[in-house]
Amino acid sequence: MKVRVLGCYGGQLLGFRLSSFLVNDTILLDAGSPTEALSLEEQHGIRHICLSHTHLDHIKDIAFLADNRSIKRMGGAVENRTIQIHSLPENNRVLKQYFFNERIWPDFTQIPTTEDPILTLMDIQAEQPFVVDGVTVTAIMVNHPVPCTAFLLDDGDSQVIYSADTGNTDRLWQVASAQPNLKGVILDCSFPNSYQRLADISGHLTPQGMMRDLQKFTQLGSVPIYLYHMKPETLKIMTAEIEALEVPLLRMLTQVDELLL
Repeated sequence: MKVRVLGCYGGQLLGFRLSSFLVNDTILLDAGSPTEALSLEEQHGIRHICLSHTHLDHIKDIAFLADNRSIKRMGGAVENRTIQIHSLPENNRVLKQYFFNERIWPDFTQIPTTEDPILTLMDIQAEQPFVVDGVTVTAIMVNHPVPCTAFLLDDGDSQVIYSADTGNTDRLWQVASAQPNLKGVILDCSFPNSYQRLADISGHLTPQGMMRDLQKFTQLGSVPIYLYHMKPETLKIMTAEIEALEVPLLRMLTQVDELLL
């Protein structure tokens, strides 16, 4: 399984892109920055978005991805025109009511027609697997102020978990520990330890909070842990705190990483 990091930061500053991961060239895990990181032709290959939750840093570029896709449609190309967004029903309702509502952005679930739209909203349920482009995806509920899911991806040869945005959680590690071919976990770690209270109320992890969760993971030390969602403003502090942990196979992602898992 190929996972290309398009953006891995929890804040948008010059040179730092928001969270988004491209799997096997056609599946997005969240959509904070695909139009910033991908050429137009690469964007046209996207067929699915697995959307963890509706906070702006994870949905922002759905708007511009849809806009760019509408130009492709006008140009006469018909393949891969529609992008399916797979998320919890409550998240899809939020997208429809507050984002694609003709006030914030055009409703690309109706453009150009309701029968042939740029975007389709596909309801999923936690722990009920669905298949997209040969990858079986399972959503796992995690702890965040809004409904949010991690995703377990399984291509038949390897498995990967993307935690999405989460505070301390149990179910994610129960699922992760049970996977026989787990090749990597992409894990939220947003704030330095001194920001623990902010992490707690916003549903994120610090290095010390992350370590409490990793003790629940029976494969710790044998499966790589890739950290994402770091705040650019505190990146140097975070780097020092994470390096001080000296945990095998644990590292922070950068937005030029491409993981072959």
